[in-house]
Amino acid sequence: MRLKNLKGLSFSSSGVEAEHYPQRFESPFTDVVLKHNPKLRKTMRPFRTQTTDDILKAHDVVVCLDKSVYDDAVRWFELDPRKTQVWHVEDINKRVAREGTDLENWDVIPGLEDDIYSKIQENCDKLAKYLTGTSWVDIADEHNRDTGLRLPMAWATDRGLWHRGIHVVARTSDGKYVVGKRANKIVFAPGMLEITLGGGIDSGEKPLQAAQRETREELGVEVPEKHFRPLFRHEMHSYHPHYKKHTKTHLYVYGLDIPIHSTQLTPQLSEVEELRLLSPRQVNKILRTHRMKNFGRLKWNYKLQGKAINYVNQPL
Repeated sequence: MRLKNLKGLSFSSSGVEAEHYPQRFESPFTDVVLKHNPKLRKTMRPFRTQTTDDILKAHDVVVCLDKSVYDDAVRWFELDPRKTQVWHVEDINKRVAREGTDLENWDVIPGLEDDIYSKIQENCDKLAKYLTGTSWVDIADEHNRDTGLRLPMAWATDRGLWHRGIHVVARTSDGKYVVGKRANKIVFAPGMLEITLGGGIDSGEKPLQAAQRETREELGVEVPEKHFRPLFRHEMHSYHPHYKKHTKTHLYVYGLDIPIHSTQLTPQLSEVEELRLLSPRQVNKILRTHRMKNFGRLKWNYKLQGKAINYVNQPL
C-alpha cells in the first residue's frame, strides 16, 4: 500500500503477537518475496511493531490478513469491527503446516510465496480503489451523534452506517427552481430527477459548508452563507438491493435564493446530466405526477422533495 503513494493516506503495520517473535526476524518467505519485488524493501520497517489499543484507535481503517488475526484482535484489544476488513489471506506458517511440511523444506512448496503475495496484491488493489473512489465522511449514530469514525462513503453505504448529507432547494431571483437529472453513472437513482441539489457532508465539513460546495460544484456559482436558509433535518433510510447498498443519512435541508436571474446561470455539469430552470407551476406538476415529459421521472423520495418545496415557500 505504501508503494501506491495514495495522496493523503498513510499506512503502517503491526502484529497481534509481534512481541513473541524476534524483532529483526525475516522468514524464507520474506526473502523470496523481496528477491522478486525489490522495491518492497524500501517500504519495510526494520523492527516488528506490536499491536496496541492506541495503534488501532489512531487509524481510520484496519485490515486483518485472516480471520484468526481478527478474532485475536477482538479478544485482546479494542478493535472496532465497523472500520475493519478481513482479507482471508492465510498466514505462510499456517499454510506450510497445512501442506504437511515446514519452512526447512522450502523446495517442497515452490510458488507458495507467489500465490500468497499475489492475493495480498489483489486485495491491496481493491482497497486502494475503495479508499479513493468516494469522498470520506464522518460516521454518526442513529441520533446524529459523532462516533469518532471516519470512512469512505462507499464503506458507509456498504455497511449501513449513519453519516450526514445536505439537500438544497435552489431558485433564482426570477422565481425559477433548479431541477436536475442525475447522471447515469451515479450508483443511486441514475437518470432520475431531483428538485434539490444534494450530496454528502465530507469529513470535517460543516453542513453549511457542504451546501455551499455542492452549489458551487453543480451550479458554478459561489453563494454567500447569508443566502442559505435552514429548513429542517430529515433522516433518510433506504436499501438498494440491486447494488446491495444501505443508505442511512442525516440530511440537512436548506432553501437558497440565488441572487441572479435564471438567464445568468450557467450550470457546470458533472454528476448531473442535465439541469433545467422550471417555474413553480412546473415543479408542482412534477411533484403530483412524479415525472416530466422529455425530461424524466422524479427520484423516489417524493415526500422529502415536496416537504422542502413547502418549507422554502413559507415566509421568513
